[in-house]
Amino acid sequence: MNTAIHELARSLDRGVGLIGRLSAWLTLALVLLVAGNVLFRYVFHVSSVGLQELEWHLLALIAMLGSVYTLQQDEHVRVDILWQRYPPRLRRAFGALIAALVIVPMALWLGWLSVDYVTKSYRMGEVSPDPGGLPYRYLVKAVIPLGFSLIAIQGFAMALRDGLAVFARDPDAVLASNKSVGQPETPPEQPATSP
Repeated sequence: MNTAIHELARSLDRGVGLIGRLSAWLTLALVLLVAGNVLFRYVFHVSSVGLQELEWHLLALIAMLGSVYTLQQDEHVRVDILWQRYPPRLRRAFGALIAALVIVPMALWLGWLSVDYVTKSYRMGEVSPDPGGLPYRYLVKAVIPLGFSLIAIQGFAMALRDGLAVFARDPDAVLASNKSVGQPETPPEQPATSP
C-alpha cells in the first residue's frame, strides 16, 4: 500500500516537474517577446498591441504554473523561525496536515470560485478593449482555475509524501527519493583521469 501511495506521489511530482520546465520556457519566451517589442518600438517605430498584451498573458501563465513548481520545490514562503526548531518528523506531520487541510481545500475553493469568472467571460465573448488587442480573453482567465487545480494536485502529493514520511522507519529515505523528482537527471560525476 505504501509503495502505491509513494508511486502516486512521485507521479504527481513528475507532472508538476514538467509544468515547472514549461514555466521556465515560457519565461524565456516572455523575455524574448519583451526584448522584441522594445526593439521594434524604439528602433523600427513599430508596435503591436496584441504582442504587448501577449506579454501579460504569458506572465499570468508563468505566475500560476510557476507557483505550483515553487510549492513542489519547497521554496514557498513560510514562517521559518518556528519551522526550523521542530524535529523533522514533526515538520513532516505539520506539512501533511497543512497540505491536506489548508492547501488542497483552499486551492480547490479558489479554483471553483474562478470558474464562474471564466464562464462569464466566455459567454460574453470577451475580447481586448484595445484596437488590435487579443481576442478570447477567457483563455487567459482560464489559467486561474487551472493553476489552482494544479496547486491542489501538488498539495495532495505533498500530503501523501509527508504523511508517508511521518510513519516510515526512515523518513529521510522517503523524502530523499522525492528530492530529484521534477528535476532533470544529472549524470554521475566521472572520475578524473590522469593524462
